[in-house]
Amino acid sequence: MKLEGRAALVTGATRGIGKAIAHALAREGATVAVHYHESEAAAQKVLQGIRAEGGSAISVQADVSRHDEVDRMYKECEKEMGGVDILVNNARRLVKGRAFMEMSWEEDYEPQIQVMLKGAFHCCQAALPGMRERGWGRIVNVLSTVLGEKRARTNSYGAVKSALLYFSQNLAVETGPYGITVNMVSPGLTETERPILHSDDYQREYIDSIPIKRLGRSEDVSGAVVFFCSDEASYVTGVNMAVSGGKVIF
Repeated sequence: MKLEGRAALVTGATRGIGKAIAHALAREGATVAVHYHESEAAAQKVLQGIRAEGGSAISVQADVSRHDEVDRMYKECEKEMGGVDILVNNARRLVKGRAFMEMSWEEDYEPQIQVMLKGAFHCCQAALPGMRERGWGRIVNVLSTVLGEKRARTNSYGAVKSALLYFSQNLAVETGPYGITVNMVSPGLTETERPILHSDDYQREYIDSIPIKRLGRSEDVSGAVVFFCSDEASYVTGVNMAVSGGKVIF
């Protein structure tokens, strides 16, 4: 198994892509901390699923926008798993897409900044000291192909993900000398247990524009994350991989 003996933390891991990533890392031998903010019951279901497959996992709770809660979460990871070797920043806060002139900073920008950018900031600052001490670490930040599509009504979401792109690339340069890589995956429209918030007509047109002619699956994204976390990717850092069936090519 590629990640045997490693400890991983996946934020926003109770459903969808985050859940698939937690399962995939556990199948490769990592002990996984399944992060949740509000739904302990959902986190417990993920734990049960991982353990049923023979994997090892714990659940951890935190509001990642708050430094004190992230600090508490990491102390729990250190106690239960010995630290965090792999960090996947997947937690997100979605708001309904609106035209720019209908938006407000407080309702459209601020919630996404707090979770997706500030949350990644807090989690990276908490994880890096241990990674530097061990001389090995993997950070994977989940972005979006909206960066390459420039779709209407995605102003706030795309802007925050764009900030996370620069944040990740800059951090990759700074952490490389310590044996730590920082990479990104950008999923396109992906099928999960959560309903897709687009009309059937939109989905058909979207699929027609994809060279591979299907929507993404959570497992497509988790496979890319496993690669970035493995030793096979030890010389890969600062890369944003589009997982979009060719819809977007960075």
